Amino acid sequence: MSAPSPESTATPQVVVDADLVDTLIGRGGYTHPLFQRVPGGDADGPPLPGQAVVLLLGGLVEQSGLLDDAIALLELRRVRFHRMVKAGATLRVRIERVASRVTSRGTQVVDFRWTGIDADDEPVAEVEAVMLMNGTGREDTR
Repeated sequence: MSAPSPESTATPQVVVDADLVDTLIGRGGYTHPLFQRVPGGDADGPPLPGQAVVLLLGGLVEQSGLLDDAIALLELRRVRFHRMVKAGATLRVRIERVASRVTSRGTQVVDFRWTGIDADDEPVAEVEAVMLMNGTGREDTR
């Protein structure tokens, strides 16, 4: 079980506008003052809650087609935020397949690293995700 050199794929992008921020905050039920619009407050409005950032990253990963053989998300091992995401940001995800192992049923447990990046190619968040995938003929890399 050795660590391979990661395979990297990039996703489409999403533009985070004020309506999207307000919708995710409202539908998510976030009540912390940081996520509320206040008269005379920050002109950019509130930041996206971390869970909303992870939601957007996951959706972009799905749009990449890389998870077309996915059966289930098994685990989010680690999530690390580097900077706030506010209206006006553009996000995309760099996806790396870090390791995999074949199960006794012929499926694969695959470790991915999702790095959310902004329009300046700066990281906003990193997610280590573990997925159960249908067998793809790749050998065990862990």
